[in-house]
Amino acid sequence: MRNLIFSALLTLVSLTASAQVHRADSLNEKYFDAKIREIVYRLNITDEQKQKFVPIYRRYNEDMIAAWGEHKRPEKPTTSAQVLENTKKRMERQQRAQTIRIKYIDEFATVLNAKQVSRLYDVESSIQKKLANRKNNKGRGHNKALKKK
Repeated sequence: MRNLIFSALLTLVSLTASAQVHRADSLNEKYFDAKIREIVYRLNITDEQKQKFVPIYRRYNEDMIAAWGEHKRPEKPTTSAQVLENTKKRMERQQRAQTIRIKYIDEFATVLNAKQVSRLYDVESSIQKKLANRKNNKGRGHNKALKKK
């Protein structure tokens, strides 16, 4: 009986973990699709260009995610050494990301014209800022509505 309960609990935990991974993957794919739609619209990318652009951008996006790594906001540093270490790690992530951006310029140029390639990085930055603002303001709108009452 004990083994049966343990097996059922283990199965439930593994299914829950699997569902969370699937949900995260699904959310990441939705976010990627939304980015593509915004980029296509803002750069006025044709259907023919889009067909060739998306696989390149997907690789670029995966490389950027890998460059930034598991970015968790570090705990508030308590020493000067920790502040310096956090700063150094942030700069290293930025440097890896910049190297990838430069690497993909020529690849994007095989599909997009020079003006579109140049604007791509601005549009992408704009999208990232919107997302960051949305994350930072999550839940704040609800609190403002309560305060007005």
